Amino acid sequence: MKKWALKVREVIKFYTDKRFSTIAGTLVYFLLMSLAPFIVWLSLLLGSADLEQFLANPLFEPLLPFLTYLKNSAQTAASGAGIILLATSLYSSTNFFYHLRRSGEIVYESERVKGGIKLRVISALLIILTILSIAFLAAVTVTGRWIMQTFMPLFLCDIISVIFAAFLTFAIVVLLNLFACPFKLNAGEVLTGSLITTVLWILFVVGFAVYIRFASPGKLYGAIASVIVFLLWCYFMMCCFVIGMIKNGSDMKKRQYKKLF
Repeated sequence: MKKWALKVREVIKFYTDKRFSTIAGTLVYFLLMSLAPFIVWLSLLLGSADLEQFLANPLFEPLLPFLTYLKNSAQTAASGAGIILLATSLYSSTNFFYHLRRSGEIVYESERVKGGIKLRVISALLIILTILSIAFLAAVTVTGRWIMQTFMPLFLCDIISVIFAAFLTFAIVVLLNLFACPFKLNAGEVLTGSLITTVLWILFVVGFAVYIRFASPGKLYGAIASVIVFLLWCYFMMCCFVIGMIKNGSDMKKRQYKKLF
């Protein structure tokens, strides 16, 4: 067997032994638990969110039907929300960040477990920060695109938008990796895994968009096609993220090993 084939086999075995798909499936479950209550708070604090504008890129077109349904449901819930609903929805919306950190403790094989209440409070603060960041990014995106379309050719606007989206995605992945790690790392120590995740995300999103155009999932799944598509999209995106996180954990162990010897 050729050396490159053996190398590929070793890499696949390494990530399979780390159970990346199992961890990704767990994170998707808690992401879904967090998504609906998060959109309730997003609707409550920011009003009607224009998903069509925020996810205007054709690559995200498969997600729009399901996200639009969640947005409309969340706006209805937010309009008549009471204190109990708001409190429980805020708690539920922290599930993803909470279990992201718990998954990081597994990936990094750490015995340093952060207290549950403290982690919940930090996760709630991150939810508020995420909402404010979305508001800021939405304003920047809409304003920036209007300015570019006014003074630049359309093809150049699309190129700049793609580059901006790629850098923004990479920055988000870096921040998520820093939060997930139970040890104190600087941004430079998670760059490799974050870059792997970003590249895999871009390849997957492009490939998935092409697949959806030719697969016609509506003919196979009928009315629940948008749900199936969204779940598949989330699962594979999370697999890409966990692969990058495992790479960062492996690199950290190598650095520690070199320091010992």
